Amino acid sequence: MNLSIKNEIREQMEVKVAQKSSELQQYLQRVQELEEMYKRLEEALEDERQARQDEETVRKLQTRLLEDECSKREDLERLHLKQKQTIEMTEAEKQELENQRAMKERALEAAMKQLEELEQERKQALEQYGEVAKKLEMATNKTRNWKAKVAQHEGLLRLIQPGSKGPQLITNWGPASFTEAELTLREKSWQKQKNSAMQ
Repeated sequence: MNLSIKNEIREQMEVKVAQKSSELQQYLQRVQELEEMYKRLEEALEDERQARQDEETVRKLQTRLLEDECSKREDLERLHLKQKQTIEMTEAEKQELENQRAMKERALEAAMKQLEELEQERKQALEQYGEVAKKLEMATNKTRNWKAKVAQHEGLLRLIQPGSKGPQLITNWGPASFTEAELTLREKSWQKQKNSAMQ
């Protein structure tokens, strides 16, 4: 009788040990998956930061090219005005200013050529800006998706963690066994990462 009880107790202990071992293995696997997700999230944040930096660089370039184009247009307007004034001069003055008119025409042609080049550069910068803006949007979406996955995975990890569990909370991060203090620290951590990515 005693031997039967001992065998039964031993079997119960073996079942509990096997169950705890399975829970521990599942927990360790979830921890490894979470570490990989953190790595992916860091990569996504770095991609977003680089995309924002590229977008700012291209935007500044586009602004500078636009200012240069406006300046060249003003120069062109002045050259046109001077040329018109030269044509309106008397016949006696025309001969004397013929060389100056030729020089101004050459300067006008050079200015028009520079204006065309600036317009082409601005168009190329605008196309580049569109590509960078698209990359920024993709990087932002990628970061948002990984944040959501990590938050969900953290909640699942806490649900299957061996040991006692506190009362569950439903937050904007999803269902998770967070305490109020843990939830506050986690939200501050995410806000800090978000602010760093925006800079």
